[in-house]
Amino acid sequence: MENQDGNHGNAIHTFEQERVMREYKDAVNSDVRTYIEDVIKGNDGLKYISVGKFPVTATTRIRELTQKEVEGSTVVLDRNAVNHIIKRHGENGIQDHSMKNIDDLARIGYVINNYDLIEYEDRTTTAYLDENGKPSPMVKISKRIDGTYYVIEAVNSSKKKRNYIVSAFIKKAENEETAL
Repeated sequence: MENQDGNHGNAIHTFEQERVMREYKDAVNSDVRTYIEDVIKGNDGLKYISVGKFPVTATTRIRELTQKEVEGSTVVLDRNAVNHIIKRHGENGIQDHSMKNIDDLARIGYVINNYDLIEYEDRTTTAYLDENGKPSPMVKISKRIDGTYYVIEAVNSSKKKRNYIVSAFIKKAENEETAL
């Protein structure tokens, strides 16, 4: 049964929100999922896995915010990020449990390719260095799903053309004051 907003039953989502949630649900990257499982088991032969490339709009926004050129760069997930995310946000996470389902982490490429907002809060990380050997600036990429998925990423404009995921977590919709 549809209500006056076009929603079904007690649902509080628009058709567009439901479409995004369906896309998100279907966006599990099986290679990324296998990599995450291998890291968790300690069998990670690969140092990192590519989760995608930035859309042009993202490279422009990141350049505006950080003065770093990331066009053509690959976004990668490495074992340090997987371990951090599982420790902080996994099933037994010390911060929250928003990433307890590793399929959510395996959807990170969808979030990057379909982001809603990219922010820079003047934060850097010494875990990844830029082309000048200085701490890389970190951007926060967000996508509204049923809640908001956040990806923290180290921006690197080096010759390697790799940007590293630092962390990822999801804030539930009821914990958000406003939609992004």
